[in-house]
Amino acid sequence: MKKFISAVLAAAMAVSLAACTKSSVDESTPSDSSASDAVTSDSNTEGGSLSNPVKFNEEGDIDMDAALSYETDFDALKASLAEKTVDLDQPVSENARKNENTMEIFNYLRSVYGKQIISCQQQNDVNKVYEDKVFYLASNDLPAMRGFDFIFCTGSYEDTSMVDAAIEWGRDNGGLVTFTWHWNVPRDVDDSSKGYAFYQEDIINFDPLNATTPGTKEYEVAVHDIDLIASHLQKLEEAGVTVLFRPFHEASGSWFWWGLQNADKKLIKDGTYPETYQRLWYMMFDRLENYHKLSNIIWVWNGQSKYTTVDPNTYDIAGIDYYADSLDHSPLSARYDELKSYTYEGKMLALSEAGYIPDPDQCKEEGVMWLYYMIWNGDFIYEGAGGTALTDMTGTPHANPERITEELIRQYFASDNLITWNKLPQFRSSTHELPETIRVWDYFRTQS
Repeated sequence: MKKFISAVLAAAMAVSLAACTKSSVDESTPSDSSASDAVTSDSNTEGGSLSNPVKFNEEGDIDMDAALSYETDFDALKASLAEKTVDLDQPVSENARKNENTMEIFNYLRSVYGKQIISCQQQNDVNKVYEDKVFYLASNDLPAMRGFDFIFCTGSYEDTSMVDAAIEWGRDNGGLVTFTWHWNVPRDVDDSSKGYAFYQEDIINFDPLNATTPGTKEYEVAVHDIDLIASHLQKLEEAGVTVLFRPFHEASGSWFWWGLQNADKKLIKDGTYPETYQRLWYMMFDRLENYHKLSNIIWVWNGQSKYTTVDPNTYDIAGIDYYADSLDHSPLSARYDELKSYTYEGKMLALSEAGYIPDPDQCKEEGVMWLYYMIWNGDFIYEGAGGTALTDMTGTPHANPERITEELIRQYFASDNLITWNKLPQFRSSTHELPETIRVWDYFRTQS
């Protein structure tokens, strides 16, 4: 995501935090559960957890003694991954292969890839869902997948409203779920009172390489936060919700603390780069897969550079983000070819963030069949400013004519080349009912 949308994110923070209340640790996770207490079931058929419970202390926070007892052996992990055959017909997560819910979603993705494109919309205000109202007003339909963010789950935030909304969407509405993570870390690792940030320019003292180095303050922050996110992913797992998880996104740029910085690029040129990004990725993958053994993750790698490539046995989907400077509903074939050039052959390719919906029929004609596209939120969809929608007396927003029209939505959503919510199959772990927020809004809108 480009720097110019930072204002939209900031506004989204304000809206979401104003609407939420402080969350406590899920009571279903015993405070004295050991992270080494493996679940012995061979398959997951009706929801529930296959993973190792995240251990919390008496204060309801991550038990750091337990968390720090596990360390990633990078050399051993990479050697193990290199020995594996890449199997495109199976998720890279061996845990996911035991979860029938996750396998159903994975097999569905593989079955439509190259034939149709899945529509996706990044969420902003999960209570008012203005973006979805724009789509429903135009088409009596919704995007098939919703994008959520763990942005408010760590740092100084304790908001799980997006996790709860994702469970409702995946379990009750039968939609697909993807999560990214704008990871807020201390601006100064020596003084958390200075606040938290994910943009590199806002960070004073937090070394990404230290975040993978045991014994450092950054490492303790990283371990704590990854394990906290693991607990939220486990909550989704227990609800039967599969997550297309996209951590460390847009790593080719320097705007995020985990991205390639100018100093990194010089080290790459000199041949001395310590693979900071790769270590972050492998540590995340190792903790979630080999320590917590989460079974509901389909991994999306969004490094979008040959310098951030990781082992193909650690991702199922490769994504690239692109925000055109002007109106552009083309298939973005140049971006597709760019992504394909440094991605393991046969991996599914996604337009993991964009500012405009690509024309699905043109995509088909040109052979640019993204697995899915995800459009950003706010005034990328509706009329408004700073994340605030302009609505009529019934709370109805309208499409932003500078980016999209109702006629275009109807045209694209009617295309056989685009999968919308109405076109999704009934997945085994969910019902397929129209979201209550949409039902209630549409009722009062049509009655007025």
